[in-house]
Amino acid sequence: MDNSQIQDFDRYDLKGQRRALLLRINHSGADSDLEIMKKLFNDYGVQFEPPVIDKTAEEMKRAVSDFRDSINGSKEDISCVFVVTTSHGNRDVIVGADNKRLLVKDIIEPFGDELCPKMKGKPKVFIIDACRGPRKDLGVPLDSAADTTTSEEDEKTRTYRSSRVPPCINDMLVAYSSMTDYVSLMSDLGSHMIVNIGEVFGSATEEEHVYDLLVKANAKMVMRSSSGDTTKKVVMTIESTLKRLLYLGRKTGTGTTNLERNHISGAAIITRSRMVTCLDEIPEPKRKDTCFLS
Repeated sequence: MDNSQIQDFDRYDLKGQRRALLLRINHSGADSDLEIMKKLFNDYGVQFEPPVIDKTAEEMKRAVSDFRDSINGSKEDISCVFVVTTSHGNRDVIVGADNKRLLVKDIIEPFGDELCPKMKGKPKVFIIDACRGPRKDLGVPLDSAADTTTSEEDEKTRTYRSSRVPPCINDMLVAYSSMTDYVSLMSDLGSHMIVNIGEVFGSATEEEHVYDLLVKANAKMVMRSSSGDTTKKVVMTIESTLKRLLYLGRKTGTGTTNLERNHISGAAIITRSRMVTCLDEIPEPKRKDTCFLS
């Protein structure tokens, strides 16, 4: 289905501003992650302001609240919000520069309808790039026999997942860099999640909406982590309460996307970084994977 066949009520209206907040805790590849996100935001018409870098858990929580308050207080029409976090983490928390924990729900829930009425009925996209537990996924060979045994680790993960209440607000799309209870991977090139998101969104067409692009990025990430020299693989988790399709269009070079044909401005909090090329262009020895667990 192309965009000419999609009715207005089937997609979110993105004629207003698009705003983004980025939280970053320093780790190997963090500068590359930020460069990738800077390019992605530029491609889709988002301007950048000063960064939130290496802050304590409480300072990051306050930065999220301040960002939310700036949206509520804005006189402009704001059509879409992004919050991107690249950090160390564990079960449904990210870790600040002070090694204290910030609940993921404290990043997502401030943008719910009651606390952020300005964004009621509008899409909120959260990219959470951090470990979600201590486990490592070693994969299963295609020709292996079924293994019905349950380890103590498996049982702990199953118990946690069955009791977990994920943060949830209306019109949200949340992409986590790994499954619940598993580590995320990164290298000097950037985290596996951000590198693959950057490549997929960078070559996207106007006919592809954000959810499908994240699925494509996940597929690339799984294939790369499974076929490389690492013995671990990573799989994204995507949670959504979107009620329409979210199309970002493409920037034409003047702050306008082909899809919307309107002026777009916005505020993103991001930082300094260096340019990084795609994984396939970097010699394999530089791809030394580590994890985000803290």
